[in-house]
Amino acid sequence: MKTSALALATTVLALATPLSAATIVLHNAGGVAAGSAVANGFAAAAGFWASVLTDNVTINIDVGYAALATGVLGQTGTNLVAVNTANVESLLRLDATSALDAKAVANLPKLSAAGGLSVITSGYANTVAKTGVNTAIKVYDTDNSANNTSLAITTANAKALGYTGFSGADASITFSSKFSFDFNPVDGIAANSYDFIGIATHEIGHALGFISGVDTYDSFGAKGPGAGSSLNLNDYAIGSVLDLFRYAKDPTNLVAGTAPVLDWSVGGTPYFSVDGGKTALTLGTGSAAFSTGAYNGNGRQASHWVDNKYTSVAGSCQLPSVSRGLMDPTAGKCEALSVSAIDLAAFDAIGWNLGPSAIDQPTVRFTTAQISGYKPATFGSFVPEPASWALLITGFGLTGAALRRRRLLAA
Repeated sequence: MKTSALALATTVLALATPLSAATIVLHNAGGVAAGSAVANGFAAAAGFWASVLTDNVTINIDVGYAALATGVLGQTGTNLVAVNTANVESLLRLDATSALDAKAVANLPKLSAAGGLSVITSGYANTVAKTGVNTAIKVYDTDNSANNTSLAITTANAKALGYTGFSGADASITFSSKFSFDFNPVDGIAANSYDFIGIATHEIGHALGFISGVDTYDSFGAKGPGAGSSLNLNDYAIGSVLDLFRYAKDPTNLVAGTAPVLDWSVGGTPYFSVDGGKTALTLGTGSAAFSTGAYNGNGRQASHWVDNKYTSVAGSCQLPSVSRGLMDPTAGKCEALSVSAIDLAAFDAIGWNLGPSAIDQPTVRFTTAQISGYKPATFGSFVPEPASWALLITGFGLTGAALRRRRLLAA
């Protein structure tokens, strides 16, 4: 028997397909046989995003089903491209179509004459050479090096902004075959099972650009896999488009005055803001706060909202008492996931255009029961080419392979 889905005090809108829509093509990378529950679940999730997003672009995603690390429900590897920060801000201004967009582009971070951001980052393990990462300290970085003047963004996000010339897969998503999944959320999520369509929708969200370069700094911190590295991260594209909206109140007073500051450091209390950091965006499910790092932060990857709070446990179920949206880092047993207004606001701000059922709707919510009814996405008929995870070389590079995968964990 299935449990009923957890109710949220928000408006649930009926499905509405815009006049134009993105195209998401899925390719079987192993374990996703045509017509299987896994294939249908991926197709429904992709169909949701394709119907909600109105950008005329095609996104290619390799999907797989195989054993993953303990506790990992699903993971996404994204193909990244290094782009000019000033160019991204210009494209965001040209692409603004909603009221939220208008506020976001009016409050984009001011750049230096050289096109560089002024941003707080984690400090250096070697303060003289500026190499390595020490997450115990912070620095105010204004030196116009690569991490100020360039961003590392997913190719899917780049397509939404108007960049062209990409080939191959934009992302690779793999689900863990070690877990029990419920593929039909219409009557709730079964005991001891996880919401497959909800998690697939979450993972595609990372491919679309819900990522943060703070995970790079975290990975090179003292507890991360890159600890002890002699890299100078100032020489690399680090931040994402989403990171242009990642602010904090500057509690260590690195910057003169009391104004909020763009903050890419590990730890702290960062939040998503479209008014230049004055306030955290607050919509139907609360204020948009970010996670702060899997290794040296709060234990969750920074490419997510702050974690759910699971305080109601009934038998083999874990139901959240607080849920900001789909892009938080964990999912519980029996938990029916949903896309919130805060989730959609983030995708709107980073350059995606939303259809009329989702744009500027402060209490909108799309449940996975609804998502399961979307027109399925297309499955490609050819064998997917191996995704390229090589370092980005456009005068600078991106850091190691461990930084390209965003994971959703079991609660």
